[in-house]
Amino acid sequence: MRFANIRELKLETNRVLKLSDKFGPVVITRKGHPIALLRTLSEDAFSVNINSLWARTREAAKRAGYGLQDVDKLIKDVRLKK
Repeated sequence: MRFANIRELKLETNRVLKLSDKFGPVVITRKGHPIALLRTLSEDAFSVNINSLWARTREAAKRAGYGLQDVDKLIKDVRLKK
């Protein structure tokens, strides 16, 4: 595992991202203490997370008393605005 401080991340973002691609997760530190973990993200993993977000949105809307058609229309509207 590699380490980078906030200053390196700010000034050399591309290099830190390449470290993550090549060696795996990079621990971001502030004053020597770990504060974040940077890791690469595949498109497959990202799309799965988005799909689960829509499912959770539908469930929450149902609990709040909205119909699924309302939620599907909202999702469609959001996607069209991209």
